[in-house]
Amino acid sequence: MARPIKWRNVCSLPKSSKFGPLDCKREDEIIMSVDEYEAIRLIDLEGFNQEECAKQMNIARSTVQGIYISARKKLAESLVNGKTLFIKGGEYKLCDGLGGGCGKGCRKKKFKQERMKMKIAIPVDEKNIDAKVASSFGRATYFLIYDVTSKSESFVENEALQSKGGAGIKAAQTIVDSGAGILLTPRLGENAADVVQGAEIKIYKTTDGSAKENINAFIDGKLDILDEFHEGKH
Repeated sequence: MARPIKWRNVCSLPKSSKFGPLDCKREDEIIMSVDEYEAIRLIDLEGFNQEECAKQMNIARSTVQGIYISARKKLAESLVNGKTLFIKGGEYKLCDGLGGGCGKGCRKKKFKQERMKMKIAIPVDEKNIDAKVASSFGRATYFLIYDVTSKSESFVENEALQSKGGAGIKAAQTIVDSGAGILLTPRLGENAADVVQGAEIKIYKTTDGSAKENINAFIDGKLDILDEFHEGKH
């Protein structure tokens, strides 16, 4: 009876799978398996030693040594002899993000897919997606609501703008009513944060730049969670 295949964990597939000269002949192609690519990525790029690499890929250290040597030889042959390198195939499975050695690349992909289905709210003072993010959440003129799925935007007036008190709380309720799942803002008061988080809306801290730039940064996973809120209502 043949031994069962022990699948090698791969965190994420390569962004590009073909490398080499444009005029390469088909007979000069080299195939590197995806698990060989993963060994190169972990050891040469991420700085893992072979034991750490073996743990993350869920294979023996001796197996890592063998596929790493094979991968390095293929890289050298491609570079020195001008052959096209293809990355495909192999005895691997994509990591599900649950293992102790996971490098989180799989989770990044999953989170980005989740982000692509969300509505994002962001305070602005102009009806323009290229406008700067408003510095005050509760006193912003409008809230931009961006639908990531349809790539469309709409603007909701902030009725709390002229409020004498409690502007942040009223503005926060506007965000809840908009159906947004994400709020991007530079700062937020404690009371407003309670309303937003009570509706299970996640809050991320914006950076300098336009609303559009911050939306794209969020989708790409480049914004940090906002978890420090100032005293006050907005």
